[in-house]
Amino acid sequence: MKWVIKSNIKMGVFPVLEVIAPRLNLHFASRTGGVSPPPFDSLNLGIDLGDTDGNVNQNRNILLKALDISNDNLATGEQIHSSNIKIINKGGRYKKCDGLITEREGLSLTISTADCYPVIIYSPPENVLAAIHVGRKGAVKGIISKTLNILINKFLINPEYTISVIGPGICWRCYRVNKEIAAQFDMGIIKKRRGKLHLDLALFIKNELKRGGIKQKNIFKSGICTSCSPDMCFSYRRDGYRTGRHWTVATIK
Repeated sequence: MKWVIKSNIKMGVFPVLEVIAPRLNLHFASRTGGVSPPPFDSLNLGIDLGDTDGNVNQNRNILLKALDISNDNLATGEQIHSSNIKIINKGGRYKKCDGLITEREGLSLTISTADCYPVIIYSPPENVLAAIHVGRKGAVKGIISKTLNILINKFLINPEYTISVIGPGICWRCYRVNKEIAAQFDMGIIKKRRGKLHLDLALFIKNELKRGGIKQKNIFKSGICTSCSPDMCFSYRRDGYRTGRHWTVATIK
């Protein structure tokens, strides 16, 4: 992932997509370039966190203007750490939903995160796009495999020609878990550091994508840990509840 500046906002982009998926427009918004005061400084895009609605709405307008997206074409999920997925063709807020799928051009799918991973799945031949929110709970519930099953069975994609992007999220060194949580994952996903258990959620995601048929060469990772990057990223694990949220925005051109 490469950082670029658009309208005073540092955003993460994946230059490789310009070559292999020119119709996919994908941006990860950092925490910079907004109006929110500490501890939400400054481009907080999350509601009901302690920041004012006025600040959040202004930040969202700043981002949408920078990306040239109308609010009518913006789709968001409620994100309840579920494996619920909805197929959509218009903008709006979709309740009790952590995954969105569309084949409509110009519709922007949005994932809100602050340690969980935004995962984008796109099939160029069918021009179909999925955006999913993957935390440990959704991972255990099978949100990745469920998304791929919908894409394969309903949209008839071929996973071998499908691309996936794993955005910024918490790295395994920062993600300490207890024995009960560790027991929910294969031991290859759990790592030990200084005698403590840690969850490699990024590795789990990559393995699930490969298990679903996506080739390793078509899986791209940001390499950014939200917890390790306080200047650029919000992190629930690092900062607690009083922190902001960023958006990953994906659109079919």
